[in-house]
Amino acid sequence: MAYQPTIVVGDFFEELLMKAFGLVREDKEMRGKMPDLITKDNSFFVEVKASSFSNGGVIKEKQLYKFDKEVNIRRFYAFPYHSITRDMQILYPSKAKLRAALDLKSLYLFPFSIVKAHFENSKKIKHPQPDTYVQLTEMQARDIYDGIDYEWERLKLKTEDYKKCTLYPKVYLMTRAGALEKEIKDSFHKEFIK
Repeated sequence: MAYQPTIVVGDFFEELLMKAFGLVREDKEMRGKMPDLITKDNSFFVEVKASSFSNGGVIKEKQLYKFDKEVNIRRFYAFPYHSITRDMQILYPSKAKLRAALDLKSLYLFPFSIVKAHFENSKKIKHPQPDTYVQLTEMQARDIYDGIDYEWERLKLKTEDYKKCTLYPKVYLMTRAGALEKEIKDSFHKEFIK
């Protein structure tokens, strides 16, 4: 029976973030109703949007606004990018082979406000099932992190309202005015990043 590569990729990177930042998974019954991961002290959530660097993490409209309305604690979006760009099921015929081939090319952590602005100011992709969505490619994430003017003009946000830091090569954090930066830095375990 064929496996679903998107599920394998999502699980792989959720597990990586759990180890790297000391996070835990939300209760299985809450899957899809709440962001994927939460800190052990319940101080913030993390929604994981893993993808190949060329494709882009999928930000779903209904999920984005549901989380905005119903999740009352701070939340970040994690965009882990890998290098496999095509034919996952053909090149890696089993879950184990795909997991062994996955790599972390880069990881961007953005606060909800940036992800919402990106969604609202991007061309929407209409999909009958399950949702309208936009994607965030690695290049767009890098340009946002690097403070490239045209990206910030498109987002309609001010770079001076945000603070950035490189936690480790390949791991980039942006916070709103430094909110939760210390907590995230303190929870980071670089030994899990390869």
